[in-house]
Amino acid sequence: MPKVTQHAPTPPMSPNQVFRYDYRKPLVINMKRLLLLTVFLLSGCINIDVEINDDIESPELTPIQTVAQYVENFNNADLKALNDSSGTPFFWLMGDDRNVYEKYADSVDFAGLIGKGWSYSKINALELVYEDEKTAIVHMNFSRYNAKDEVILTANANYLLINDSYQWKIKGGFAPSRITVGKD
Repeated sequence: MPKVTQHAPTPPMSPNQVFRYDYRKPLVINMKRLLLLTVFLLSGCINIDVEINDDIESPELTPIQTVAQYVENFNNADLKALNDSSGTPFFWLMGDDRNVYEKYADSVDFAGLIGKGWSYSKINALELVYEDEKTAIVHMNFSRYNAKDEVILTANANYLLINDSYQWKIKGGFAPSRITVGKD
């Protein structure tokens, strides 16, 4: 029977020992490095235009632009456009008065405004107070003028807007004091 020699277990390697490895493994590692290096170098040669359009679902008009358009529609006494650009129901909170209307057109009386001397309104200042994906608040300071271009009213109002089907709509307005809308 041949004599079997037992070897002592190999002690762990010390930092000073030479590491022996399988020469096939570096080939795999070197191929990976070569592939990454090739991709990196070629990426500078290839021009790929990527357009990130993260506002695909954003409304066409901003809240500020929506309120400016509202004033233009108001000056034109365009009830259809005012209804289209407002949410339903529509509300006014002015001073101690609280009113809810089925639609914006129910909240204003242009004949009454004209009877009180109104000819047109002009925005003095607009400020975006708050905005998130679904709601916004816009503060507006405005003046109303008569046919002689004289100021007959200067007031402040805040408008609550909602993002309804990717369109900002004015849901309601609130003001610290009463602002006539021609119904009184």
